[in-house]
Amino acid sequence: MKKKDKIKQLISEGNEHLKKQKLNIALNTFQQANNLDPDDPEVHYYLGITYARKGEYVKCAQHLEEVLNSELAYINKVHTQMILGYIYTIREEYENALDLFRDIIDAGFDNAQAYAAIGFIMDRMGNFKEAVMNLTKAIELDPQNANAHNSLGYIYAEANINLDEALRECKLALSLDRNNPAYLDSLGWVYFKLGMLVEAKRYLRKALKKAPTSEEIVQHLRIVTRAAEKGKTSK
Repeated sequence: MKKKDKIKQLISEGNEHLKKQKLNIALNTFQQANNLDPDDPEVHYYLGITYARKGEYVKCAQHLEEVLNSELAYINKVHTQMILGYIYTIREEYENALDLFRDIIDAGFDNAQAYAAIGFIMDRMGNFKEAVMNLTKAIELDPQNANAHNSLGYIYAEANINLDEALRECKLALSLDRNNPAYLDSLGWVYFKLGMLVEAKRYLRKALKKAPTSEEIVQHLRIVTRAAEKGKTSK
């Protein structure tokens, strides 16, 4: 069997293992392909995806950077940029992430996910105006983008402004993805900011059931419970 055909076969096998969540077997399969051709961008792409699913973000970034630095054409370049941008964001390498998301937009792709990601990063960097602008643009491009709706609502709640709009945005996000613990948490937090403590506790408890290890949800629920006990609101 020719080397190129063997690599294709290994990629196909690795993908089957990925679908079945057999991550270590998938990784071993893609590494075999990588040994056959260390420069193949498609192999690096799948190694990056596998490491991302394993939560090994440094190794993931290394392989996805190989894809973007490759002189060989690769059809999934924009997708690779998006994933690598998310990895940089998780690692709080915000400037690197912004460069990738902006490159996508500058290349002529009106990508709602890229705008939403920029909005999230801008919020983390304390730039409220840019955060709102980019999240609003993401929603304009894709009204079904639950993440953008949720982020916008949560940002308003954190700033304690536009709370009625925050409530609408978080409800929209949850209507698009009803079991998402982050969205349940955001809606609960908005209700807290509105002084509706019973509703706040209800949604935060739902969120905690879905994500019992989330420190943020635990903290939010603790704050709301404390406020309820003291008979206070956030107004």
